[in-house]
Amino acid sequence: MRNALTKFFVIAILLLTVGQITLLLPGVLYAFHEGGVGYCEGCHDLHSPLQVSGEGTNEGDISGFGAYMLKGSDPSSTCLICHAEAGAFYNIFSGDGSRYTPGGDFYWLKKTFSSTVNGDIYLSEGDNHGHNVIASDYGLAEDRILDSAPGGTYSSFAMGCTSCHNPHGTISGNANNSNAIGVSGSYGSVAPQGTIAGNFRLLGGSGYNGGSRSDGISFAYPAPVAAGHPDNWTETDTNHTAYGSGMSEWCGNCHNEMLSGSNKHPSGDNSKLSNSAVSNYNAYIKTGDSRGMQAASYLSLVPFELGTADKYLLVPSSSSGPDAFGQANVMCLTCHRVHASAFPFIGRWDFSATFIADSHPKTGDGGVSGSDVLNSYYGRNMAAQFGQYQRHLCNKCHMQD
Repeated sequence: MRNALTKFFVIAILLLTVGQITLLLPGVLYAFHEGGVGYCEGCHDLHSPLQVSGEGTNEGDISGFGAYMLKGSDPSSTCLICHAEAGAFYNIFSGDGSRYTPGGDFYWLKKTFSSTVNGDIYLSEGDNHGHNVIASDYGLAEDRILDSAPGGTYSSFAMGCTSCHNPHGTISGNANNSNAIGVSGSYGSVAPQGTIAGNFRLLGGSGYNGGSRSDGISFAYPAPVAAGHPDNWTETDTNHTAYGSGMSEWCGNCHNEMLSGSNKHPSGDNSKLSNSAVSNYNAYIKTGDSRGMQAASYLSLVPFELGTADKYLLVPSSSSGPDAFGQANVMCLTCHRVHASAFPFIGRWDFSATFIADSHPKTGDGGVSGSDVLNSYYGRNMAAQFGQYQRHLCNKCHMQD
């Protein structure tokens, strides 16, 4: 009996060791988030002393590992163990604002800028620069300004990475769960026969509960259709997330009032770009220059949805603007980023600046350090590229300058 037990434990240890080595092999580590649950011990400490002693009662308990035996003090801290890793392409929280990912850089949550305009002092507070995920291990705290989501009731106290991303990748409301998830849904990959693709960026589907700290929420809309580059998250005009459909509706799971009302900018699958807006987008290069062509008119600072549920039509390297078939639409992310930006209201640009070159943060502003000014526009020298008197980027569609 003793020999049998010894043999069992030796085999178990060998299997565990082989599994760990496999995860470290080039090209294999990325399988951690292949659309589904992934490698359990990447997030959970299976022998947590806090679990043994009974400390912590839920996933969001920031006093310890909690009942879910997380490696971080809270869910977002656990996510950032990898996603704040220096030098990693999947880093979304740098120390200087240099991560030019489609969603933005959580660095900006920790930056408050002050400026003087016409004798008045203005503050651009870090809490207004993004979704204030609570990650105590990384110095990110609950929003001090808002107690709930604008246009909704989702509590700021519950805000974390798992508010939007389902850590286990289940896809309720999006597909038949009787099939295994065989591939990530983030890159337009074809799922092996008998399997399905996961949701884009592991976003919660319809029925998702918004994370364990939320209070009775249930998502009404499924995850959006989109595709990005699998291992290059640096956003440019020729390397960017290609959006298909459903993004604004999905945002409406928490910001539901933003999708309705006469005083709201139209957004969503039913907000198709008019013929004039399509023509403007494709012709507009910058203030005073409308000689652009559709094949090279895409501007990552003003993205749009293609208006399709077929992710295999999405090309993240495309430089084309909207076509003339009337299917493209404006969405929340046309003007806003998801994680954080250097600007108020998570803007892709400074909404309050008459001229883009006068955007804040600006050299000389309080709180500005390092390359904040250059990084705020993803490495673009806006005055050099667009001119000193470039106006709002709303003009990409509306051309009122």
